[in-house]
Amino acid sequence: MKFKYLFILITILFNGLKTNAQSELGALSGRIVNADNEPVIGASVAFQNTPVGTITGADGQFSLERITPGSYVLTVSNVGYIAYSQSLKIVKGKNPFLNLQLSESRQVLTEVVVSAARSAYQVSGSSSSTRLDVPLLETPQSVQVVSSAVLRDRQAFTLNEIAGTFTGMKANNGNGSFQIRGFTAYSPTDASFLLFNGIRGNLYLWSQQPLLYNIESVELLRGPSGALFSEGSPGGVVNFITKKPLSERRATVDLSLGSWGFGRGSVDFTGPVSRDKKLLYRAIVGYDRSESFRDYQNKKNLFVAPSLTYLPSERTSFNLELNYAYSKAVQQYDNGSYIHSRPDGTFDFNYYPKNLTIQSPTDYGKTHNASATLTFNHQINDNLKVTVVERAVRNVLDYTDHIPVGRIRNDSISRGFQDWETDRFSLQTTAFATYTAKTGFLGHQIIVGADYNRYGWTQNDYSYKSSTRISILNPDYTGSIPDPSTPADESDDNKRITNLAGAYVQDQVSVGSKLKVLLSLRYDDYNGKETPLSDRDNKQGDELKTSGWIPRIAVVYLPVKNLSVYGTYLRSFNPQTSNNVLSGGPFPTRQATQYEIGTKADLISNRLSTTLSLYQINYANILTAAPTEENSHRQAAIDGTRSRGGEFSIVGNLNRLSLVAGYAFNEHELISTTTYGKKGDRFANAPKHQINFWGKYALPSQALKGLGIAAGVRYVSDQVGLLSNQNFVFPSYTVLDAAISYSRNRYQVQLNAYNLANKHYFTGSRSGVTTAGLGDPFNIRIGVSYQLW
Repeated sequence: MKFKYLFILITILFNGLKTNAQSELGALSGRIVNADNEPVIGASVAFQNTPVGTITGADGQFSLERITPGSYVLTVSNVGYIAYSQSLKIVKGKNPFLNLQLSESRQVLTEVVVSAARSAYQVSGSSSSTRLDVPLLETPQSVQVVSSAVLRDRQAFTLNEIAGTFTGMKANNGNGSFQIRGFTAYSPTDASFLLFNGIRGNLYLWSQQPLLYNIESVELLRGPSGALFSEGSPGGVVNFITKKPLSERRATVDLSLGSWGFGRGSVDFTGPVSRDKKLLYRAIVGYDRSESFRDYQNKKNLFVAPSLTYLPSERTSFNLELNYAYSKAVQQYDNGSYIHSRPDGTFDFNYYPKNLTIQSPTDYGKTHNASATLTFNHQINDNLKVTVVERAVRNVLDYTDHIPVGRIRNDSISRGFQDWETDRFSLQTTAFATYTAKTGFLGHQIIVGADYNRYGWTQNDYSYKSSTRISILNPDYTGSIPDPSTPADESDDNKRITNLAGAYVQDQVSVGSKLKVLLSLRYDDYNGKETPLSDRDNKQGDELKTSGWIPRIAVVYLPVKNLSVYGTYLRSFNPQTSNNVLSGGPFPTRQATQYEIGTKADLISNRLSTTLSLYQINYANILTAAPTEENSHRQAAIDGTRSRGGEFSIVGNLNRLSLVAGYAFNEHELISTTTYGKKGDRFANAPKHQINFWGKYALPSQALKGLGIAAGVRYVSDQVGLLSNQNFVFPSYTVLDAAISYSRNRYQVQLNAYNLANKHYFTGSRSGVTTAGLGDPFNIRIGVSYQLW
């Protein structure tokens, strides 16, 4: 027994010495790109005369950890480049970031920056807008990136929770509905407004808030983006950048607790599988569960995301990523909270308590979402690169739900009962080649690509029946589930297959170092058909056959190195998602045209990045709800709307303050008088003014080292909730958030408080004046993160 206790004591002492020693070590990370700002893959990065070394991954990044403080000579080598060496000093506890840009023409190092203070909020580039790895400063489109540091500091776990951090974007409700530049982006009508690594194929259905377990950063590409991505919301698309395998071993555990029984845990493991670090892995697993400020609601999410990267050579990479997300919820679909209608036609938004819901405790939702993505990159030579992506997504939903029918009378409401099972899929193939060339004094970055997307559903089993009327303040849910033998008032039982084939060409022409012209042209062809599977399908089905051209023209001018001015012309060509006769179809094709001018600047030694943009989007044939007493699912195509406005955003670092802020102005209104509205009527869920700010300050005191405080504000002006009722206006609201965090060695502890003033506010409506999305009241979260190695 004495030996047992001695062994335990020695183990404790050894681990204590090991932990203390590790806290005395330093680290180095960075990214290596070529003269075209493309990542240099498989480059060898090592400290001369030491065993410390690694190779760059598919994104050109590297990381070296557990480095004994001291002076070293860093060497970088790769096929096609002259070996480079640099003296640098590693300091304990410091983690500098090294940016290397190699010139292929002159074969010399053009710029070396070693900085530990560079803002983690600031992201300098995005390849999603043009599929070229160029700085945001030279991108001829308004693009905003929310980095992993912002996601962490906000403790944001879903897209809905980070939407207000983007300038000019907001979540309309607790589901997958968002407003961007005055337009509602929503999965059933804009299937591709959510991209993953620039590829179509949304992992989540419209009833869910997209999860961020495996997300490194989130990009908002404002305006129509059909030139590269085909259909999408005319206001913009959201692109998720997923976490990739790293060449160094890392493991992190995150735990969070919060209001309404919220609990969340996740693990993230990554590193090399093989000794030569050519095979890398990453495994992310997460689970969360929560209730709600509303009665009877709860939900659970399970998320699993393994991935592999194989680097057979310095010019070739394969990446396989699998995602599985399971959700189980009572009342999965957020039907919002009640709104009281006064006799004079006005509305009282504070009349009903926030805990009430139209749904029944027996409602439920079960969703299985799965995706597999295989990406192949090959650098054929210094000028030619080929990328091929295969992505498959499957979504299986089983849910029942109660919805409002008619208006509230005497504090009671009639309800309908929905029972729905659907099995949906998307198979996407994307292939493109990037070629760099020169013709005289002109430089060219040419992309030629093709897409094929087969998507739809193999099952769509839906039924609607009348349910019980309930007292809002004292609901009795007895008998709320209709008799199964009762014939359905409405019923769907069908399958739908749509084939989309597209091809595009793009050329970014450089005229010297100051002027760039971007020319894009895409052709899309749609062919779809809906087929009834039984006599229960009381719709007549529909067919889709349409095609069209999508152009883009843009110019970027850099009068000085850190300032650019741009102008762009964008078009979109979006087929209607439904041409069903019962819904009022067939409908004309949706079309959007955007004109945008703007300027971007990197200020104060590139520590702050700003964007100012002015735009106008003309949108024709928007498909909107136009229900009647005879047909609650009736839709109509509005002749046209116009969205115009401006945005200003700023992100970066000022000494110890990291910030992201912005202001957006938008007017989205009808441009002609129709049976659905008058010229000048405001579009639904489109506020004129939005302000966002989030800042984190790291305290300078040595005694308080690692302590940070943060605060944020979101302001949204009033907004019309229903196009057909311009008197239905949600009041403006201001929401205040705050956080405090402490980091020490491998630990980080963080407390976030949301809606500090406990503001009662509505975020947006669906298709009526009875219920609407209600913002979360005051709530808190405490999170702990620990890096195992």
